[in-house]
Amino acid sequence: MLKLLIKTFLISIIIQATLFSREIYIDKIVKKEVSLGKHLFVWLHQTDCGYCESMKEFTLDDEDIKVLIKKKFVFVHININEKDKVMYKDFVGNGRAFAKHIGYNFYPTSLFFDSNNKLIYAVPGYKDEKIFFSILKYIDSKSYKTMEFESYVNEADFNEEL
Repeated sequence: MLKLLIKTFLISIIIQATLFSREIYIDKIVKKEVSLGKHLFVWLHQTDCGYCESMKEFTLDDEDIKVLIKKKFVFVHININEKDKVMYKDFVGNGRAFAKHIGYNFYPTSLFFDSNNKLIYAVPGYKDEKIFFSILKYIDSKSYKTMEFESYVNEADFNEEL
């Protein structure tokens, strides 16, 4: 009886792990969806991270930010504590290994990729709604090609004053 219970328990754990893990093919996402003029936004976060939870609850749940992300970005979140399998160029591994591979193992981190599957901008750490909205506009406008984010914000503030 005990062996049967143990086998049942192990099988349920395997099934749950299979059901709740994802395969994230960044290259395919970029090729299929980002080529339509959007950027890929990958949000790295982890379970039991206060800053991650705050960014999820306040920043990413802000109505203006949700609308902008839906219209202009392809959004993928990777919880580095989960067993997701991430594929990016020649890399294959879990979320934590992907973050380390790409050079951003600080959470939360927002990564932005262009239609050539190139990491074009990274934002480590928590950002409030106002700053993050500006970051999204900076990426969407492709201003990262011609100026630093600080210059973009200063220019936007200057134009707003006029």
